[in-house]
Amino acid sequence: MEGRDKKKYRNKGARQTTVKTVYGEVTYQRTVYEVTEEDGTRHFVYLLDETLELDHVGLISTNMAELLVKGITELSYRECARQVSEMTGQTISAMGVWNVIQALGEKVCEDEAELTEAYKKGQVKGKREVPVLFEEADGVYIKLQGKDRKKEKQDKSEIKIGIAYDGWRKTGPDRYALENKVVVAGFSKAKEFQEYREAAIAREFNLDEVDQRILNADGASWIKKVKDKSTCFQLDPFHRNKAVKEKIHEPAARDAVLELIKGEEIEEVFRYLEIYRNSLSDEAEIEDVEELIRYYENNREGLLPYQSQELELPDPPEGLEYRNMGTMENHVCSGKLYEVTERLRRPVFEEEKVEELYGEILMSAKTPKKDGKGYQYPAVGHVVGLEGKIQGERKRLLYMAGY
Repeated sequence: MEGRDKKKYRNKGARQTTVKTVYGEVTYQRTVYEVTEEDGTRHFVYLLDETLELDHVGLISTNMAELLVKGITELSYRECARQVSEMTGQTISAMGVWNVIQALGEKVCEDEAELTEAYKKGQVKGKREVPVLFEEADGVYIKLQGKDRKKEKQDKSEIKIGIAYDGWRKTGPDRYALENKVVVAGFSKAKEFQEYREAAIAREFNLDEVDQRILNADGASWIKKVKDKSTCFQLDPFHRNKAVKEKIHEPAARDAVLELIKGEEIEEVFRYLEIYRNSLSDEAEIEDVEELIRYYENNREGLLPYQSQELELPDPPEGLEYRNMGTMENHVCSGKLYEVTERLRRPVFEEEKVEELYGEILMSAKTPKKDGKGYQYPAVGHVVGLEGKIQGERKRLLYMAGY
């Protein structure tokens, strides 16, 4: 307070705040300062928070925010609030959980927009230089919470996911891990997602030094827009084979097509499918086979694995291997908000956000009281949620929290 630039930071008085953590509430006072920028805009900062590098979202500590993020991927807002309140001894409402997630989501959007803009200006270039960059893209439909969504027939929405890595490293017998993995996800349109995806990859890798990019995907129309003209495309084996199993109802014909694909006899695949279609009499089965033919025709270039597409790939970096692609189905990208809780430090709030952060985010209730001297931390530490019987969703939430 004494050492600040007094012309820039105007003292607006002390404010008491309580930060909710998984171990209890921490109450302290700090001074709020008004800052006026050159363009006349005003916002408020807490220099004590900045000095102490307190990493919290509103009045929720990072560890509490992480717990809420993990919980909300499995539970409803109401159930997440109930179980976290029960486990930590804190009080947070369903709306409080929603506000924390929204605050984190807004920060995600801001970070992504800043990165994308910097990339467009040529200011993003990663230090990692690799000869081959493997990429995967997919869309995953997730359920949206809220009864109003069902009324509007929008109870599901597609989240676009992208992964990039430079090879596989052996971690044990028949076990491999993706090396230098970059994961991006978002609900944005194809163009916006592609711009952010490229920026996120460029932050890690120097794309100017990449000799070959290889994309594994399911062939969706938006993914075709993601694919660069110089990128080798491979139709994801999981989706390629799944389409056969769903659209061909005769087991013998299904096995025959899969065998031809395995043998990389692509022209024979189309010939067989046409003969099989002409042999059918059921209109629904005919339509299914025709859908399969269209799907394969639209992705003909990717029916062969990238290893069979006559690419001249340089040798992999030392310690890495080039293996079969198709890892997207094993990835769940709900960790995006979790990453933000770790990065979110020294928050600066606009004037209209101050009261919101004091009230709406927390919906705070006072720490539980007891008769006598009141609530005190016990001599032997414990976590409220670990007492008593642990089962069902509560057990899963505790597991996600690391207990």
